[in-house]
Amino acid sequence: MPDQNRIDRRRFAESLVAGSGAITALIGLSSSLNADDKPPADAKDAPARPSEEVLLLTCLMQRYPSEHFDEAAIQGIFRDLRGDLARGRILSEFPLQNSDEPCFEFRAFRNK
Repeated sequence: MPDQNRIDRRRFAESLVAGSGAITALIGLSSSLNADDKPPADAKDAPARPSEEVLLLTCLMQRYPSEHFDEAAIQGIFRDLRGDLARGRILSEFPLQNSDEPCFEFRAFRNK
């Protein structure tokens, strides 16, 4: 019985090309933006920049294609990505010093 999760060389090459094309497009998009995260003034007809959630969802869908992705599953993944990114922004805004460490107490277990 063949393994359902195996991928042949042709499908691997196709996904590699699709992924590298997406990465090239993202690099081109990010390099075209200036430090203020606004499009340059001369690019009036530039397409709208997709959100982080959409970019991550697109990357996940290309990297892990499946016939199980229906509309409800995609919406659930999108909500999870949005929540994870929001929590990540909140955590990154918390001020930490270089000397801050986790506070934990270690006690050795002694068997009687």
